[in-house]
Formats: sequence, C-alpha cells, structure tokens
Amino acid sequence: MSETAGLSGNFQLACAARADGSTHVARQAFAAPFHLSKTYWNDGILLVHVINQTAGLFGGDTLAAHVTVEPGASVLLSSPSAARFHPSAGRTVRLEQRLEIRAGAFLDVFPEISIPQRDSRAAQRTRIEIEPGGELLYLETLAPGRVASGETFAFAQFAWRTEVRLGSRLVHRERASLAPSEKSLAPLCTFHPASYYAGLLVISPKSEAWSVDFAREVAACGEQIAATRLPAGGWSIRALCADALTLRRTLSRLRACVYQRLDRPLPDPRRY
Repeated sequence: MSETAGLSGNFQLACAARADGSTHVARQAFAAPFHLSKTYWNDGILLVHVINQTAGLFGGDTLAAHVTVEPGASVLLSSPSAARFHPSAGRTVRLEQRLEIRAGAFLDVFPEISIPQRDSRAAQRTRIEIEPGGELLYLETLAPGRVASGETFAFAQFAWRTEVRLGSRLVHRERASLAPSEKSLAPLCTFHPASYYAGLLVISPKSEAWSVDFAREVAACGEQIAATRLPAGGWSIRALCADALTLRRTLSRLRACVYQRLDRPLPDPRRY
C-alpha cells in the first residue's frame, strides 16, 4: 500500500428469523476497518455492534456497507464509539450504504455520533429500500467537531445523500453539503453557535397512521425539534441541540416515545 492510499473497507450483513422467532446473523463478511462484535439477543431484537478497529477515518478511505434484514427479523445496528473523521490533506472519506428491509422485518440504525475534525472531508451516500410491511428507524447525527478542544465547525466539508424507497415509491430524498467556507452552516447555527444535529426517519405501517398528536409528543422531547409527515410510510424528525449531553437526552426521550408508539420494548444498545 502506498503512503497516500486509503483503506478500502466493506461490510456485509444479512439477518434472518429462526422458527422460534428469534433473529440470527445469516451471512456476514467484513474487511478493515470494519469489525463485527459479539451479537446479543435481548428484548426481542438482535443487537449488532459494528466497530471501527482503527483510530478513525482518514482522507482517501472508501467504505461500503450492505445490510439486509429478512422477513420476521428484528435488528438493532449500532456502534460503541463515535465515528471520527481525521484531517484529510484535501482528500475525502467516502461511505456508501445500502439497507434492505423485507416485509415483516424491523431495522433500527442507531450509530454513535459523527465527529468531523479540523480540515476533514467526508461524503456519505445511503440508499434504503423497504418492502411494504417493513419497519425502519434510521438515525444520523453530527457534532460540530471536537468542541472540548476548541474546535467548532472547523472541518472542510461534510456531505450526505439519503434516498428511501418504500416499495417502488420514493418517500424521502435528502442532500446536504456543509462547508464552513461557503457559509452553509447558517441554518445549523440559528439557535446555538455549536449545534449538534440529529435526523431520525421512522417508517412503519403503524407510524404512517400517526396523527398530529405524535408531532406534539416529538416536540416535547427537546427544545428545537420537529416532526414532518412523509408522503407515505411515516415521519422525518429533526433536532438541534446545544451540546452533546442535550443531544443524548433528546435522543433518549425521542426513542422511548417512538418505541412506545410502535408497541415495542426499548432495547439497551449496550454502549459500555
């Protein structure tokens, strides 16, 4: 490997349901920096921790992840530590994600926070395909940087594209590119000079029927938080928080609200 070459990592995971209703890992494959830790079956859901074995992500790294949840399976996909994007020397970290949720399957994507450090560049593209009857919770978070070290919005660029299809219908598409040099951070800094961002998608046959009362419940989970109904399938929720602790508290309340609405026990992500 040359001094300038980045890692080319990949992660493939397929989870299926056994005859007794429990979920297991049916297929798996991964290459550095990805690593799959021991899985746990608790509260009716399979907890899968995806670990980065390195100190973080560096410019030139290219990562690909493909997750499939088969009918009847329930999966909580999480990570025990933050995703750290290091200075890139002008190069970009690229992450391609594809999630497939079959009819009757449930997937909760609950990663730790993303922390883009000074001069880092990152581009994430996510494609989500859900069969009618499938259920999804998909979380994205972003810190303003290493705030405790005096770094606030010092990264070069952080961009993401997310597309969600329910059956053949496109129900959500989002494109964002944040670059402090282009003043694109203004909306994030309206309420807090160092805002922590969270975006949560909730798609389920149950959530599609929720009324404006759900939006009021969501608003009560934090100060700057709101819910928008998608064209079909469910809801998009956005939150801005003043600091990391407020973000964690807001997400904790929000997840408890959503899981109660879905009539599911709230699982422990075991981040300790």
